[in-house]
Amino acid sequence: MNQQALPTSDQLKSLLRQGIFAVQQRDWEEAYEVLGEALDGYRQRGEKIPALVLSYYALALGMHTHKFKQAIEFCQSALATEPARVEHYANLAQLYVAAGFRRKAVEAISRGLDVDGTYPRLLQLRATLGWRRPPVIRSLSRDHWLNIFLGKVRHAINPPKLEVVTVKRSKKGTSAGPH
Repeated sequence: MNQQALPTSDQLKSLLRQGIFAVQQRDWEEAYEVLGEALDGYRQRGEKIPALVLSYYALALGMHTHKFKQAIEFCQSALATEPARVEHYANLAQLYVAAGFRRKAVEAISRGLDVDGTYPRLLQLRATLGWRRPPVIRSLSRDHWLNIFLGKVRHAINPPKLEVVTVKRSKKGTSAGPH
């Protein structure tokens, strides 16, 4: 962008869309550059940086540069601004996974699913990480023999319900509806 002219609101929205698309394609370098440009545009205009820009920039920053501490802080800031926006939880969880903080990722996924239990990215992250039920007897450790035994019994009687996100594609000449 030209340093003389301030970017327009439409230009900044376009940069956000391009950046989100790059994130979806896992093109971290492109996302980092485009969202960084959007971030700079808001700063040049003297406007508050929208939480969505900050959240996706944080994800691109972490995934591209591996500056996870800074990226997680940015994402937490976006989440504090808009706690009802489920995308922030997904971005934060993805950063935690990449940084090696599995437990924190699981917590972020759980909080995000409390906001929207059908959000596909969170369901996909949860399926990727795996999901453990709490020990049957919580006062005993997970690896105590009694918890192991009772956990196997519980699993046999009541297996965990897995939510599977599927997309049905129709073939030419067939109905796309339920079969």
